[in-house]
Amino acid sequence: MTPSMNDTDAAFTGRTPGAGAHAAALDTALDLALSRALSPPALPPGFERRLHERLAADRRLAASATAAQADIAAAVARARAEHAQQLAALRAGHVRLRRHTLAVVVGAAFTTGVVVAWALPWVRAVLGVDLGLLVPALAVAVGMASGALAWVERLGWPSRAAFGPLRRFLSR
Repeated sequence: MTPSMNDTDAAFTGRTPGAGAHAAALDTALDLALSRALSPPALPPGFERRLHERLAADRRLAASATAAQADIAAAVARARAEHAQQLAALRAGHVRLRRHTLAVVVGAAFTTGVVVAWALPWVRAVLGVDLGLLVPALAVAVGMASGALAWVERLGWPSRAAFGPLRRFLSR
């Protein structure tokens, strides 16, 4: 069990805890008697000057800490503004990319429709192939070719220079 403050005081003063007003009066009388009997020690020369210098230095330190906090707050505000600006630019680019992709898909579908409407009667007349087999086979062939081109371009094989014109065409 740890002693409380009153227990510690009682051990030093020899009084029991809770002595109350009588103990307070004795403490006050003792303090007065000691102040009359003992003079306070003399301060070293220049003490007040050093004290004021130290207080001024502490004020400057507090002011510089406040300025540093303001600088940090301003940097955080700048970083947040820059982040918001970059995020807005990314979102705008994403919308632009989606519109571009939609335009390419619609254009490719229209072009495919025109080519199919023009070429299928000719292919049926020349080759004598049933359209029920030819159309899905052409769709599979076109899908496989575009997938293969995408993977070849992604892997960089055989070289990126070989697909430069195709890439420039598709990035318009």
